[in-house]
Amino acid sequence: MSFICKIIRKTVAISRQFFYKMLSDAKIEGSPKYAAPMLAQGAGTVHFERNVHVGLVYDTDFWTSYVFMNPRTKESRIEIDSDSWVGNHFVAISEGPGIFIGKNVLIGTRVEVYDSDFHTLLPNVRLSETPKRAAVKIGDDVWIGNNVTILKGTEVGEHSVIAAGAVVTGKFPSCVLIGGVPAKIIRKIDPLEILDEVSAHG
Repeated sequence: MSFICKIIRKTVAISRQFFYKMLSDAKIEGSPKYAAPMLAQGAGTVHFERNVHVGLVYDTDFWTSYVFMNPRTKESRIEIDSDSWVGNHFVAISEGPGIFIGKNVLIGTRVEVYDSDFHTLLPNVRLSETPKRAAVKIGDDVWIGNNVTILKGTEVGEHSVIAAGAVVTGKFPSCVLIGGVPAKIIRKIDPLEILDEVSAHG
């Protein structure tokens, strides 16, 4: 790639980041490392611990999407812990209970996380009744594949993997592979395998 092309790419990327930052009105705590632009809208708070990466340059949707954080109420809170990576076209919407993502979590492209149903099932009160809400908690070292949807009340234990395309609701233990619609435990992940892999990369 020529020097001029590199300058153009960099200029466009920075301009997109600045544009969405100007549109944001949610409170942001911490200083993530931005590759993709992020739009943070709502009355609540988005909190980042150290060394959180937002977006991937050499991945699908980088030039055509943005990361959307939407803590809608004053009580809403979206938290991402240290050393986690947020993929392109990530969506997190909280109406109060909160979304809490642990350390060293890898999040693929087009992942969506919600802590609310947003509407009730009955059509005559769909716009008037308070929908069901529950916090989402993702443990440390979880890997979330592309095109995953995580619904209210979901809890995923540390070291687990969520397969691409899964729709996840409910509580799952540590060290399991989760997949399907709705997501179920496919198999356990041997903790000894995890220790071997950590040792190999340590």
